[in-house]
Amino acid sequence: MSDGLTPPGGPLPEPEANLGYLFRLAFQQFRGALEKELEAFALSSQEYGLLSLFETRPELSTSELARVLQVTRQTMHTAVLGLERAGLVSRRSMNSRVVLVGPTERGRERLDAATERVRALEHKALAGLSGDEERVIRKWLAAVATLERTA
Repeated sequence: MSDGLTPPGGPLPEPEANLGYLFRLAFQQFRGALEKELEAFALSSQEYGLLSLFETRPELSTSELARVLQVTRQTMHTAVLGLERAGLVSRRSMNSRVVLVGPTERGRERLDAATERVRALEHKALAGLSGDEERVIRKWLAAVATLERTA
């Protein structure tokens, strides 16, 4: 791993360690570094993730957002209200039950600026890998992310 993405002051975990443990360590380190990068934009990693969903769809319902980000509707409602107060998203009622959420111009600008920092962090995390190695890792992570959940 690159400097800044390894556990501070501790030894590196053995590559043969439990895979779940390695996932957890990698996630914690990356998320901590991500949160630090996003501070400059007054965004949490959850808020950044929410805004990122609008890169491919102009609007999503709060239920869709909650499902994709794997949080409760109540948690999503709170997050959307916070982003709305910050002027980063707007809401509009589609009908009496469905509220659509979409980014404002300010939200798109903030997302674009934050994404530059996030891509730099990703580049740092992938430092030393060839393009082929990076593609294999991305393909593998995408496959792991879609594994069926077992009881």
